Amino acid sequence: MSAGAILVTGVGGLLGGAMARRLHAAGRRVVGMDSVPLSGLPFPVLRHDLPDPHGWHAAIARFGVEAVIHAGGISGPMVMRDTPARVCAINLDGLVDLLEAARIHRLRRVVWFSSVNAYGPRATLDPVDEAAPLHPDTVYGATKAAGEALIEAYRAEHGVDAVALRVASCYGPGRTTSCLIRALVEDGLAGRVTAVRPATRQTRQHVFVDDVAAAILAALDAPSLSRTAYNVGPGRAQELDEIVAEVREAVPGARIELREDGLVWNMFPLGPLSIAAAQRDLGFSPSTPLAEGARRTRAWVEQRGRA
Repeated sequence: MSAGAILVTGVGGLLGGAMARRLHAAGRRVVGMDSVPLSGLPFPVLRHDLPDPHGWHAAIARFGVEAVIHAGGISGPMVMRDTPARVCAINLDGLVDLLEAARIHRLRRVVWFSSVNAYGPRATLDPVDEAAPLHPDTVYGATKAAGEALIEAYRAEHGVDAVALRVASCYGPGRTTSCLIRALVEDGLAGRVTAVRPATRQTRQHVFVDDVAAAILAALDAPSLSRTAYNVGPGRAQELDEIVAEVREAVPGARIELREDGLVWNMFPLGPLSIAAAQRDLGFSPSTPLAEGARRTRAWVEQRGRA
């Protein structure tokens, strides 16, 4: 393993923050990036608003970066829905600029985040593997599908070593966008009912941030990868009643009410993501029970409340 720095973007967010902390704790050189000023972290953090091609080159040259975990950007279809062109600029132009920097500076590897939303709706709820065609029905999902195509092309034509992780509904300490499990925890602690919109032909696929982080680390450090995209999720669908029962082990007051004006996110019109390829190539094995993930989410929510 080389001694070069690992550049982690989106360190103020869920996955970027988790990965930067994990790498730093392991004694590896970390450089953070985010679009907002951050202080008090035990590694340098650069301000970088996407798209900004020069920012990539400057950071790589200044810190001797040898690999990038790009967790920055628009993090879900619920974010900036009224400005789709801006979503494309941040997610796609930002990725193109990174791939160009990786090509020019000959980076060892780039790990980028695609999404379950890249698949789009399916006619059945059968398991979905990486060979399934991508037909997204949101602009956010389209940026992820297009980003994967760019990674394929840069790898084939220019030898850029990059991989995309198609992550399901990642939750845990640090997630601030719409999240069913965090909502159940917050509402349960406050004595509120969590309103959830009824849904048919949809699945819920929640995976804890630490489990995803283990997959990211494996994708970063594997000597070689047989694919440019991997599914990362729980490997099965989770029923709403199961989720609520698990969260209640951490927050006994958690309860839901099905309403048309309730939470609509964290559901997908397709079957569970098959994780066989990630298990084979990355040793990925999600092991955090929902109850444990909810307990750790509760601790984070309560800590934020005291801050």
